[in-house]
Amino acid sequence: MLAHVPISIGIQLACWGIGRLFRAPTRASVWIGCFAGAAVCIMREITQREYQWIEQFGDGRRANMPGYVGLEIWDWNTHSISETVVAVLASVALAIVVARRA
Repeated sequence: MLAHVPISIGIQLACWGIGRLFRAPTRASVWIGCFAGAAVCIMREITQREYQWIEQFGDGRRANMPGYVGLEIWDWNTHSISETVVAVLASVALAIVVARRA
């Protein structure tokens, strides 16, 4: 269930490191990293839902899928929702801790 957490935190830390390299403020770097890490996890779940829809209803063809299918969060399974929420919360928690110390 926690597979997204290291991905999200890793992306956040990479962005923080890039920010330090270019002398950006710590708070800005860590919050941009938080956004980037969360976005990757959310986009992965959107894409996964699209592939599920294509297999179930689209006869294996992406062209048959409406463009909004992945965004229908109410159709995501419980695992996808919890995985994404935990990863986003972990990134936000790290950003809050770092921003308070900066």
